[in-house]
Amino acid sequence: MKERITDKKWFVYALVPLCALCWGFSYLGITVTLKSLEPIQLLAMRWTVSALIFLLLAACRVIKIQYKGKDIKLVLTVGILQPCIYSIFETVGVKLTTTSESSIFIATIPLMVLIIGSVILHKKNSRRTILAIIMAFAGVVICVAFSPNFSIGGKGLGYLILFCAVLTGAFYTYSSSKAAEQFDAVEVTFSISVMGGIFFNCVSFAMGYGLSGYRACLTDIKLLIGVLFLGICCSCLCYLIFNFVLGKLPTAIGTNLVTNSTTAVGVISGCVFAGDPFGWYTVAGVALTITGVCLSSLGNKELTEPAAEADAGPMAEIAEGK
Repeated sequence: MKERITDKKWFVYALVPLCALCWGFSYLGITVTLKSLEPIQLLAMRWTVSALIFLLLAACRVIKIQYKGKDIKLVLTVGILQPCIYSIFETVGVKLTTTSESSIFIATIPLMVLIIGSVILHKKNSRRTILAIIMAFAGVVICVAFSPNFSIGGKGLGYLILFCAVLTGAFYTYSSSKAAEQFDAVEVTFSISVMGGIFFNCVSFAMGYGLSGYRACLTDIKLLIGVLFLGICCSCLCYLIFNFVLGKLPTAIGTNLVTNSTTAVGVISGCVFAGDPFGWYTVAGVALTITGVCLSSLGNKELTEPAAEADAGPMAEIAEGK
């Protein structure tokens, strides 16, 4: 039987830089769009864009979404955790703390994945994987803690909410990996996009914003480009890749690769395009993070966990140009 390109190890790792590049630049996109929109408006619009893309592809039969005979609770759990719950915790937490503090908290998600896997799920991780995740996290801490803009002034409530975001993000990665046993990456991402679009639009309307954000895009081309970038590249494409990677690699390794690669790109893009401080700490931190990311991928002879044995489905067809 001919091996699909999506089953090849190099293909899985090749997708990580693309995901990291888009998510890394998402910080710039969010900065631009939040000058004209409230956070809940942005969340509603970017997930609406992602949902409409998937609905259009499904309607045109470019992708196939099949729920029959599968445990729908798996994808519902994934969608509730991310984007619905996680995005709220992250947005509120960032608002109540400093950017430096929130960056460090979010970067601990791979560590939380490791802890949950070891303590609760009794998963075994190699010393190489543990060392790699610690190195990557240490790199993020160096980038942030030694920056001239670093400060510790957040409230206890903000720390608690950010911790909830980290916890939710970790459980999301395991839920996505579990869902991969029955659903392919396209079906999972389709589900969370539709759920996110419906949920955040309902919240936005309930808060009285209505269609004001959508109307603003019609008169501001920069805002429109920013929303489309976040919706198409960051919500649609990146989550498709992330869910695919989580279905193909051990959860701790997949999360470390994507999360810390994204952080490294975000730091570099901030220095180059947003005028963020740059110094030895940036070089050392990014180098340590990249080393940790690379180390976690070395020696990983097993491409998949049992969850990854499910058919790649539409993802394979897209990759093979069918």
